[in-house]
Amino acid sequence: MNRTYDLTCDDSVDKPVPVALRDGTGTARGEAIGREGHWEVQIQRIVHGTLPRLGKVTSILFYCHPQPTNFFNQELRVYRSGDGTEIGRTPTFEVSGFPPEYQPRTLKIENGRLSADLAFYGGNDPHGHPSVLRRVTWSWNGQQFVKRSETDAFSSRVDLRHERVTVDGMGPIRIGMSGEQVEKAVGSPLTIVGDFSHCAEGTVSGAPDGLSLRFMENTLVAVSVEPPATVATASGMRVGTTRDELIRTYGDEISTVSADDRSERLVFAPTAPRFGGRVIVFDLKDDHVERFTAGTRDAATAGPCP
Repeated sequence: MNRTYDLTCDDSVDKPVPVALRDGTGTARGEAIGREGHWEVQIQRIVHGTLPRLGKVTSILFYCHPQPTNFFNQELRVYRSGDGTEIGRTPTFEVSGFPPEYQPRTLKIENGRLSADLAFYGGNDPHGHPSVLRRVTWSWNGQQFVKRSETDAFSSRVDLRHERVTVDGMGPIRIGMSGEQVEKAVGSPLTIVGDFSHCAEGTVSGAPDGLSLRFMENTLVAVSVEPPATVATASGMRVGTTRDELIRTYGDEISTVSADDRSERLVFAPTAPRFGGRVIVFDLKDDHVERFTAGTRDAATAGPCP
């Protein structure tokens, strides 16, 4: 996390540029980086393992954000664990349009290969929302790292527009799942903002805008819905539902609690033991649902991750 690495920002320059990192972040400037003003660089993941003919190695995934552009690149490099010398890097993907995005937490060294899941762009995917998740593996051929396989990570994808929200989650997405389990359940990659090991907000590629997932220590604790999403609860409650409709629908199992901003908040808390104390929290404005969140009580009543 505290050393100088020679990087190319995924071959955006011909010759590697030394970038000094401290606590896993650093900045590159100067003529060597080309036309950008500077690069902002950070380490996204470090994994250790053993590879044939190489022995103990350390693989590092770098995130490079050329400024003042709105895109980023990633590059995966491998070093000898003993003395830190670089062995090589995985090859750049030759694709038309935007490059695929590594899913950092999936990076592994196992079974004699380096592997990771990457989100590739489909034909109609907008920038920032790649929807095709593939698992890629690489091995060392004695001179360089070469791609050995590239397969679809999932065989089918779930259309979340037609799933209903309950205290247990949303369709195949269940409270208590890890991020990787959520991706497998819906067949689409997650985009995570925040510290995944602590508190992070996630969105599912291809899901309705306004649908977000909250993770604590890589465990799903809440599902939130706000405009423009139109998904509903199992009882048909959605953004725009009136206060009276909530009361009629949930009866004695819904109550009013105070909110930090003094707006009205109603909490549906089913009493059956099988629900484990999970709830759906409805935030109201002018007697209409403005947003609702399902999950554990602590997560559903708290605000977004700091």
